[in-house]
Amino acid sequence: MNTSDTTTAPRRPARAWPLENALVSAALAAQRVSWIDAPARAIGLKPLTRQHLTRQVLAQLRRTSSGRPTRLRTAFGTFLMPLNADDATSLIGRADEAGARGDVTTLTAEGRRLRLTPHAALPVPLGTLRTQVRAAAEEEAAAIYAMRRRDGSLGRADWCTLTARLARRIVLGDGAADDSLVSAILEATAQAEDSTEYDARTAALRRRLAPYVHAEAPGGLVTSDLADDARDAVVEHALETVSRALTDTAPQALALVTVQPLMPATDRTERAVSEALRRYPPLAATVHTVCAPFVWHSLAVEAGTEILCATAWLRDLDEEQGRSGGDPSASLCAAPAPCSAAGLAVLAATELVRALTRIAEPVVLAPHLTLDALPADLPAASLRLAMEDTDHAPRDAAEPVIDGYVPPIVGQSPAHYAALAAADARSLEEHARKLVACARQSGWNHDAFGERCRMTLLAHAERCARAAGDARRAAEWLAN
Repeated sequence: MNTSDTTTAPRRPARAWPLENALVSAALAAQRVSWIDAPARAIGLKPLTRQHLTRQVLAQLRRTSSGRPTRLRTAFGTFLMPLNADDATSLIGRADEAGARGDVTTLTAEGRRLRLTPHAALPVPLGTLRTQVRAAAEEEAAAIYAMRRRDGSLGRADWCTLTARLARRIVLGDGAADDSLVSAILEATAQAEDSTEYDARTAALRRRLAPYVHAEAPGGLVTSDLADDARDAVVEHALETVSRALTDTAPQALALVTVQPLMPATDRTERAVSEALRRYPPLAATVHTVCAPFVWHSLAVEAGTEILCATAWLRDLDEEQGRSGGDPSASLCAAPAPCSAAGLAVLAATELVRALTRIAEPVVLAPHLTLDALPADLPAASLRLAMEDTDHAPRDAAEPVIDGYVPPIVGQSPAHYAALAAADARSLEEHARKLVACARQSGWNHDAFGERCRMTLLAHAERCARAAGDARRAAEWLAN
């Protein structure tokens, strides 16, 4: 308890009215239906879009509760919801100080809960990593450019594979670049259904990380003077945060680059990444479970309470009412204070976008974007991007030219080999699918040997999927 809590007797949070509960439930449900805004936009009724209706609901809650955190009983659970960003930060910070903040999850647009790693500060200043991050981003940007399809578009699976590789290089060092199982286990850990499954997957993740984290001369972020537990915490949080920014925020920033107005003396990549984090925060909403009672500004918060921090909603309402600003790290980390790992994630996304725009110009194939009518949601998974060649683009290695002569393909026709390559790609994809299905069976969960068997299966599946992608691209090239 602090001095501000001793002036009056603690009281319970105010409860929202039944109609307000119903409206918030409807707003939460509407996030799952991406096309729901289309009819209203088509006839020019923006006040009937999800964004505007949600603003009205939150404004109503602020009026009836005098801006204080309110207890909401929704179709998706009962929450204590702060109604402005400052209160959200202060409330979570007080829970942290009191040792009352338990598990933290993020709510996806589909309504799923994903577990977040505990916040951990970087052991080194961010400035010392800038050169390393820039070099790695430039190399992976060249690889992303080389993985383009014949029409210049970027495949989502290829993007995720290469950005996960970049995240591992930045956090763990070059030795972990090809260890895709690290990223696969990290993702599986976030999706654990219960505490038992979460603990088992966390143990598996740490076993996989051990060769990189606990080496005598560890690479990436880890320094040899850190304790073992601290190393694990730093690496897990940084890898999760950097991966999230590279996988989701970077493609959104590339899309925003295409509609940005020219502004002299400004860095367009930094503006695009900042705008993507502001408009489309990866952690749009987080739920913080209270594991012990505490008091915040005369408000008694009981154990078992779930605090809903609707970062995207609150930020949107504040901006609509003329209040802007805030720490961008809140878009990537649920901690109540600025996060250096989130700063690293922003740096990584910025350097990747900068490296890509140096060698090619981004183009949004879908959806159609205009500066004055940007969508309220822009899921990275549904974004179709292409990279148009510029004068700085590397020459396509698949089309060798020697003294102006292009050697012909000998043997059967190109169409014949295209069909063979396409058949090989389908076979490899099916084999990879079967290996993944086998690895997902619960029989591998019982001991470390089972986990090693699962990792072997997943490693082979990853190699098959990569080979299938190579074969598919070869088939496309031959067919054209």
